[in-house]
Amino acid sequence: MKLERFLSKKGIAFEEKVPLARYTTFKVGGPADYFLCPESQQSLLEVLDFLEGEDIAYLPLGGGSNLLVRDGGFRGAVLSLAGLNSVALEGELLVAEAGVSISRLLSFCSERGLSGLEFLVGVPATVGGAVVMNAGAFGREIKDVLEGVLVYHQGELEYYRRDDLTFFYRGLSLPRGSLVVSATFRLHPSPREEIKAQMARFFGSRKEKQPLSYPSAGSVFKNPSPAPAGFLIEAAGLKGVHCGGAEFSSKHANFIVNKGGACAQDILTLMELARERVFREFGITLEEEVRIVGEG
Repeated sequence: MKLERFLSKKGIAFEEKVPLARYTTFKVGGPADYFLCPESQQSLLEVLDFLEGEDIAYLPLGGGSNLLVRDGGFRGAVLSLAGLNSVALEGELLVAEAGVSISRLLSFCSERGLSGLEFLVGVPATVGGAVVMNAGAFGREIKDVLEGVLVYHQGELEYYRRDDLTFFYRGLSLPRGSLVVSATFRLHPSPREEIKAQMARFFGSRKEKQPLSYPSAGSVFKNPSPAPAGFLIEAAGLKGVHCGGAEFSSKHANFIVNKGGACAQDILTLMELARERVFREFGITLEEEVRIVGEG
């Protein structure tokens, strides 16, 4: 196949028919036709140009959180961003590539006494996904510390400053088909002990309220006004309800957890049940926060 020849010529590692359950925090998902592992921005851009030129569908993959892959898998190429893993200080700014894990980013910051991202502690995401989702917790969001993003779109790289971007609840407006390659953050100096203490407090709160012992994708639904999704799902009598190996967590009803052996359809069934029950009881339509991709 043309794609295989291109990848071999460029020295880009790839596998075929890779179960995506290995790479998602839900631990469910069917196979991807191709799983590609570019090791640099340059090789990523070459792959993207090729895929778009050949009209091959592709899915960028960071930490695999906030993602539900259907049981039929993904027809096309999944692009692992794990190779884009550099973090560097440029004057007063911190630049991190899209594949850098949030845990590594926080370690880098705390070791150097850089404060501002502590609210992300415990989020199983990468920089790219956190930016695209405008990840937030404890009253803070990515947009509060973001200086700018380097974005690939239609064969071109473009840098967007913070003021050029439009953020909203759990999202960022970018042209369709865009991919965040790196992000630049403006942080502020703080004693390392204070940064670590703040992260410990935030993580303790997260551990107390969220079901971290089982695979999940994080919050399943966005929080509608005036009540949080977890409150509505619990009030609708669904807390602890299960389908197959999937369950609305008894700790936080806006988390669906994989108690063992769940498939994507189990999770989708629970999501549809929540939408139906909450709308019937309260007249509120729940909107997914988790991204759903692939074939049934």
